[in-house]
Amino acid sequence: MRFSQVFAGRRLRVYLPAAVLCVTMLLGGDARAEKYAGAFMDDGGGARALALGGAFTAVADDASTTYWNPAGLSGTVGRNLFAMHSERFGDLIDRDFVAYTQPVDWGLFGGDEAGFGVSLIRMGIDDIPFTDHLRDDLDTNDDGVVSDDELLGLFDLQDDIRFESDSEIALFLSYAERKGGWRMGGSLKFIRQSVGDYSSLGLGMDLGLLRPGFFKNVDFGLKLQDITTTYLSWSTGTNEIIAPALVPALAWRQPLAGWNASLLVAYSLETRFQDRGEADQYHSGSMSANSHLGVEIGFGGRVFLRGGYDSGFDAENRTAGAGFLLSSFTVDYAYGGDIIGIDEPTHRISLGLRF
Repeated sequence: MRFSQVFAGRRLRVYLPAAVLCVTMLLGGDARAEKYAGAFMDDGGGARALALGGAFTAVADDASTTYWNPAGLSGTVGRNLFAMHSERFGDLIDRDFVAYTQPVDWGLFGGDEAGFGVSLIRMGIDDIPFTDHLRDDLDTNDDGVVSDDELLGLFDLQDDIRFESDSEIALFLSYAERKGGWRMGGSLKFIRQSVGDYSSLGLGMDLGLLRPGFFKNVDFGLKLQDITTTYLSWSTGTNEIIAPALVPALAWRQPLAGWNASLLVAYSLETRFQDRGEADQYHSGSMSANSHLGVEIGFGGRVFLRGGYDSGFDAENRTAGAGFLLSSFTVDYAYGGDIIGIDEPTHRISLGLRF
């Protein structure tokens, strides 16, 4: 296979690690907020949540709630084991999510219906081409800059290119209680990232609120993400921070008794203050936001059809999926649109077991 074919097929794999490398190699030791630091945690876990366009903060009724809104753990019924696998942009990025949740008969803060959960997000990218060690060989005129013309020299140096892997992991320890009509919870998260010889460690916290029946059939949810500001400390001496985000959400549930069916409409607004500009759906000054909208129709509490929009209302933002409940076993599938225009959508499958 020619190098041009290899490089073209892997160009997307370079994107995320390249952003990290720019941070680790070009910045000093001072901590600063990066727009996409910790981005591997975005989209959380669960095929159902993806099929609903990521509008899950006010739904929060399965084991993936450890990410979307830890307050949902206070409504946990039985022990739940949950696993998800996702392939993004074809098979370029592998992403996995596993969770275990259960109710507990004690309350740390004097509430009722307490629940506990532990979950893990892992993202992996293989065969990332590293060329920084070839800079001197490519800079043929010794001006300290590798021009586009000089970059063509990679064709002659393809045997010297190093290929590394990117591995990013986040561990969530979550807990919630109910106090009156309100459910409150939090997640402590531990983060480790590694790209080639570079690695980082991080610590952060999310808080969540959930109010079922906030107004008639409408539930209210609120997630305070990275509420303490999440710090990522790199082995190079560089530090990154993940700035807090605010996610208010609503979910409307309507029984359709005449058809032995149910309807769920969910919406959330992921709001950030990091000057992300046109990278987000709405933006003004340093503030930006992405909307998430999802609809689910259930038939007999066993079969579910879903659709939504994730961070926009164009064709590439559409999501869809289906779910099946077989006794205590659930199977969910979700499809996410081709958001970067490479004819490679996202596919996600999750399995759940209640025992």
